[in-house]
Amino acid sequence: MIVLCLILAHLVADFYLQTEKMVKEKRRYFKLHLSHHAVIMFLSLCILFFIQGQNFLNEVVMPTVLLVIFHGIIDFSKIVLQENGARWSQRNAWNLGLFIGDQVLHVITILAVCYFALQVDLNELLQQLLLTLKLVEGVQPELGLANSLLFILIMFILCTTVTGHLIRIMLGSLTKHISLFEGKYTLRDLAVSPNSEKNMSEEYTYMVMKHQDLSRGKVIGYLERLLVVALILMGSFHAVGFIVAAKSLTRFKQMDDRDWAEYFLLGTLTSFLLAIIYGVILKVVLFG
Repeated sequence: MIVLCLILAHLVADFYLQTEKMVKEKRRYFKLHLSHHAVIMFLSLCILFFIQGQNFLNEVVMPTVLLVIFHGIIDFSKIVLQENGARWSQRNAWNLGLFIGDQVLHVITILAVCYFALQVDLNELLQQLLLTLKLVEGVQPELGLANSLLFILIMFILCTTVTGHLIRIMLGSLTKHISLFEGKYTLRDLAVSPNSEKNMSEEYTYMVMKHQDLSRGKVIGYLERLLVVALILMGSFHAVGFIVAAKSLTRFKQMDDRDWAEYFLLGTLTSFLLAIIYGVILKVVLFG
């Protein structure tokens, strides 16, 4: 319960209390982000202390200080590495690697603090995890209501915000060429001969959006992944294909643009792949 609670607190502080402006100007808002992280971690540990704690200093104050210090070191290192790699041709791949590495290090830090400061038995935790995921033979442990709720909340955040952020970093920003919005057909009558005979001609045009509204696309991504997870939990694996087809139909005309098609397919397939993985994990953990 302690590990799940701290991981959830980290995800909330990193992905909900950190605005887009703070993400773009990390160095400027570095102290503010750390203060958000400190408050969330402190409150989470206070809740755990009131449930089963004995020593406030050792079980709340010290772990909070350690987590904030390690979080600051990891985030500052990421800022420096991002600035040094800003001119690289493979910038998206570099930022994606930094993002994944950053989150892995944060989880390792949480586990280390739980082990050294909160006396959590990591060997027992690993054994329970392997049994829960059915990677080893044995009796599957009971999660309990609190652990189940914490796990569902963590998977919800991973499925929506974290995956959306990961895909956005992986794909990068849309260039002017492939940021074209919806195409439309315009039919016009053209006089092509002296006797005023008219023929119908078909003209295909694009409407270019100067300021892209990504909020709708973000919500669609959240909903499609949650829907895929729900279908996996219900055992309707075959229905996932219909969602992919329906999404592709909405962008059918733009598929003529190869750059756009590759961009769209890469984002869509990555989104569905991760959603299927989340769904399978949830099905195994919650329903065996």
